[in-house]
Amino acid sequence: MNLSNASKSEIDVILQKCDWRQTKQRVVLLKSIFDGKDKHFSINQMNEILKDNRSYFSLTTLYENLNTLVSKGYLKQITVDKQSFYDTNTTDHIHVFNQEENRIYDYEEYTSIHKDLPIPACLGLLQEYSLVINIKKK
Repeated sequence: MNLSNASKSEIDVILQKCDWRQTKQRVVLLKSIFDGKDKHFSINQMNEILKDNRSYFSLTTLYENLNTLVSKGYLKQITVDKQSFYDTNTTDHIHVFNQEENRIYDYEEYTSIHKDLPIPACLGLLQEYSLVINIKKK
């Protein structure tokens, strides 16, 4: 979904489905999340993006807004090591969590970036499942 150049009526559809009234902060939030690219982010990462866009939320309000988007099916929440990450791709697919980077990747993206890392090839057969692989150096 790409809302970066969305009209007011396109944004209003999402706001109505979430039972939200339109505020400048929520419009910035939706446009920051749904810019047409599949992405993963934590609440702290999104908070920094919003601050860069001069939009300020308390962490509680931001968390509540993200949870509403999850419950309405616009985002997927992934919990790894007691951290929540959000994914704009809501289909079932495999994720890799890199502890050193504190970052989550889609399996295909991770294996293309880290070709030297041996990840079992059978995981490619599991695309219809939601699975997180936690990568950690010994």
